[in-house]
Amino acid sequence: MKALIAGFILLFFIPVCGQKSVHDSLKMYYRDSLIINKNFKTGTVSNQLTIKVINPCNAEKERFDGAVTTISATVKNKSYNDRVVYNYPYAQSGLINLKTSNISNYTVNKHQAILIPFTYCGNWDNDTVVSYIIFYNRKKYLYHIKYYCGEDDTCKPDDNLNIILKDLPSKLKLKVIKDLETKYNTSNDFY
Repeated sequence: MKALIAGFILLFFIPVCGQKSVHDSLKMYYRDSLIINKNFKTGTVSNQLTIKVINPCNAEKERFDGAVTTISATVKNKSYNDRVVYNYPYAQSGLINLKTSNISNYTVNKHQAILIPFTYCGNWDNDTVVSYIIFYNRKKYLYHIKYYCGEDDTCKPDDNLNIILKDLPSKLKLKVIKDLETKYNTSNDFY
């Protein structure tokens, strides 16, 4: 039983903290990037959020796939610095699509929560994914939530959100669920 629990912990820990960096030979495929900087306050403490997407989805250039796509998010203030890096393993099928307007921050239990949702372009079938990077109370989380979009163009989560988000504090989990329900209702919300 201990081995099974350790295996699950390792499974959820690796994508956020132990993912390998992009090999130097693939860096020549970095064609463009998207950088977003946001500032926010937690009480009197000023925080800076920096998000960088290498080879983002770019409808204007009609690029929907590539050799590599990566998103990194860093939050820092005078006494704290943390980072999440996610190398999307299926860049040949779609690139990361990040909308600045979907990034949000909330105060939950006197701590700042930063929600960074992103989707993937190039996957035009009924099944799609919303991924979330979350910073909260000096912890970081990365989730991939499956969605199903029906013939009537309405979309809904295809995963049990209470199970997927079980390690979040309950008030933060409710914020994330509300975020998912309000930002991702139709197929157009994903692209």
